[in-house]
Amino acid sequence: MAQIPRAALDYLTKEINGISADAKAKVMRVLEKLDWRDVPACRDAVVSVVNTALDTYSLAAAQAAADFFDASRTIAVGSPLGATAVTGRDPFATEGAVRAFVDKANEGDYDAFNRLVLSRIDYELKRSAGRTMVENAARDPLKPRYARVPSGSETCRFCLMLASRGFVYSSKRNAGAVDHYHNDCDCRVVCDWTGGGVEGYDPDAINDEWRDLEWADAEAWAERNGTTADEEYAKRMRQLGESAKRAKKRKKK
Repeated sequence: MAQIPRAALDYLTKEINGISADAKAKVMRVLEKLDWRDVPACRDAVVSVVNTALDTYSLAAAQAAADFFDASRTIAVGSPLGATAVTGRDPFATEGAVRAFVDKANEGDYDAFNRLVLSRIDYELKRSAGRTMVENAARDPLKPRYARVPSGSETCRFCLMLASRGFVYSSKRNAGAVDHYHNDCDCRVVCDWTGGGVEGYDPDAINDEWRDLEWADAEAWAERNGTTADEEYAKRMRQLGESAKRAKKRKKK
């Protein structure tokens, strides 16, 4: 069972983060020159520059993921698929997000507007990389399973939960479970063909870490609510289960 080297995954993350940094720097140069006395003009300028940047940089992030897919597949089974870059870009969704962020500019908080725009860029680039992995896995005749694998120094609580499940996802239909991205997220969607997984990726250890965090919260809630930690923990698990069911229903529509 061939194992994907941790160094290969770290290199992919470094590539994607570099692409994101370049895209954000390009857009930031425009943001710094905006004259917000004309809000509609500024809004339209930002929509244009962000969509133009993402058209280029999303393809670069997706191609990095496609290259990683083929490299991983070659390590695992001896041959590449010929993976393609799939950005999943929706310029209208990007525009809608920017228009919503303009509320901050209308309030005079231009720094907050800038942060939200840059965060959106990072989110879309990470999503393009993940979408590429899922789409290529779906068309691979070997039908690999995939997981959400942490690759940075810190991992958020929700990402820990997803990563704790291991290589259990096997189709586009359940891809929604790993299709979660946020600003500065260093988790990657990774495929596995032979059961070898990724060097250093231990879903059981991640699951223990996640449950320890949930239990600590349950104890705090119990003290505040006059209940028991067991009751609060069970309530939290039910909430997560219900959220997962709702997400599945949305994906089926």
